[in-house]
Amino acid sequence: MNPGKKTALIALALVLIFFLGFSLFVNLPETYKGFLSADQAVYFAITESIAQDHDLEYTKKDLVRYYSYFNAGPQGIFLKKAKNGKLYFAKSFIYSLFAAPFVKVFGPNGFLVFHTLLLALILYFGFTYFSRANPPTLSLLVVATFLFASVTGVYFVWISPDFFNFSLAFFILFLWLFKVVPAAASAPDKPAGRLTRFLMSNGSDYLAAFLAGMAFFSKPPNIVLMGPLVLWALLKKRFLKAGAMVVLFAVSAGLFFGVTYATTGDWNYQGGERKSFIGEFPLEKEASGFDSIGHTMTSDSYFQRLYPLKFVFLNTLYYFFGRFMGVAWYFFPALLALILFFIHKKSSVQWLIFLALAAEILIYILLMPDNYGGGGGTLANRYFLNIYPFFLFLPSLLRSRKEVIASWVMAGLFIGAIIVNPFLATARPAMHAKKLPFKLLPVEMTQINEFPTNTNPSAFGVSVGSEALPGKLYFLDDNFNPKQEPNGIWTLGDKTADIVLKTYFPVREIVVRLLNNPRKDNLITVTVEGRTQTVTLQDKEAGRLIFRVGDGFTIKSVHLYRIKVKSAKYSMPYFESETNNERRNLGVFFGLDFIPKT
Repeated sequence: MNPGKKTALIALALVLIFFLGFSLFVNLPETYKGFLSADQAVYFAITESIAQDHDLEYTKKDLVRYYSYFNAGPQGIFLKKAKNGKLYFAKSFIYSLFAAPFVKVFGPNGFLVFHTLLLALILYFGFTYFSRANPPTLSLLVVATFLFASVTGVYFVWISPDFFNFSLAFFILFLWLFKVVPAAASAPDKPAGRLTRFLMSNGSDYLAAFLAGMAFFSKPPNIVLMGPLVLWALLKKRFLKAGAMVVLFAVSAGLFFGVTYATTGDWNYQGGERKSFIGEFPLEKEASGFDSIGHTMTSDSYFQRLYPLKFVFLNTLYYFFGRFMGVAWYFFPALLALILFFIHKKSSVQWLIFLALAAEILIYILLMPDNYGGGGGTLANRYFLNIYPFFLFLPSLLRSRKEVIASWVMAGLFIGAIIVNPFLATARPAMHAKKLPFKLLPVEMTQINEFPTNTNPSAFGVSVGSEALPGKLYFLDDNFNPKQEPNGIWTLGDKTADIVLKTYFPVREIVVRLLNNPRKDNLITVTVEGRTQTVTLQDKEAGRLIFRVGDGFTIKSVHLYRIKVKSAKYSMPYFESETNNERRNLGVFFGLDFIPKT
């Protein structure tokens, strides 16, 4: 073994020892402050049910067991009622099936032990792939940078299938590409080991097709992973091989969908009588029935969510450059790979990879135009983890240190705070986006109901206007005092409150009612839809600004308007009067009234 490869493998071993130690001994319930939400809650419960009860049925025993770890209960859990009246977990169970043996042995830490195994395989296989044309240390750096100079590494600590889905996509592409992308001509000849012989055989493609069926069951848009495998075989006129891969894919997917059908009487784990539950859960008490509580969330009406085609281009821009989910900022190695692909000579294999990743991105944008990122509690775009591995293999096999350096520079500028504290970033997925440089980036208006800022109840759907003409406010930062007065909101000190207003009717004029804090000559600045007005108010003086607006950002029956409110001076009454107990940092009090279009 040459010294470079030995050094790289030692570094790989040290990294994995670190992650294994972390996974075994971190106190997960305490780290998450006794609280998991939405997908993390449901996958924790599914995995425990498989590990302990060997089934997918939701019973009171599952709820009691969940509370023994997390005292907030399974907030946001998804359940469905089968035709036999029993309740089942309403999510794909494949991730939980693979994680269950580790959870059985290591308890909640088993999730991270399982992720460590996946991480070890990714790093080793990635090193094996790239070291055919690059120095060993650079090969390891390329794969590690792809993982950790993006938010992918943060999903390592999530109790959800996102890192698992990323791993599946990586393994499928690696198994296929190892043989179809030739090593560099300068690579030294050496006897092929058992792994290499398998990777150069048809068996690796058949395994990739079987894994693709699993990936499809886990997240249906992953059907795109089969595209390059089958098309390449057809281009090479290997028709029987293409047919065999399709059969293996169908067998794999059919096996898991068959289990879903056998247990729930429905092929679709997200269809039928499916609900999400927050605060109160079925079987918690005798009166807590599936039919009487919860919020219906079924995919049976999925296509009613589709947006007009004019939003495709805009959502594509948001997809790559948006404030909360933009690939360019959270997965910069992907953007860099795309740039390298376009500026260099491209092979037919690279074109297949590009077409596949473009197709899957379009699937999310077209079919999930209001939630292509994975939900309001998501950090960045978690659905992109299914697509991200395509970008690792998109450029040529040869890589340079400049790519590694550029990726880490961008990671430092944009997601450094996320990388160094993944648990905090998980609990507060919008925290980083409330500061520069993210505040300069465009807000994904089509995703308003899924903003990560919506995880703060005080910032989400705040009522304004009148009973006859109501509106809702969505705060994009923390520059406001949570609502205590019935007819308006105080901004926070001298900071700018950045807001999106939602109405279900077009507005001709927005009237901004103002009340100053106890400061003289206070300059108040209000911007509505890019138009700015100012007014100077005296101690506790009221004011009013009127803005003529149009339909705003319109999605079907929803009209959205961007608003910013700023007070030049602030007041803390508690420190200014012996008798005043008002402890808030007050900027300007504002309320909104609307004059609709006729």
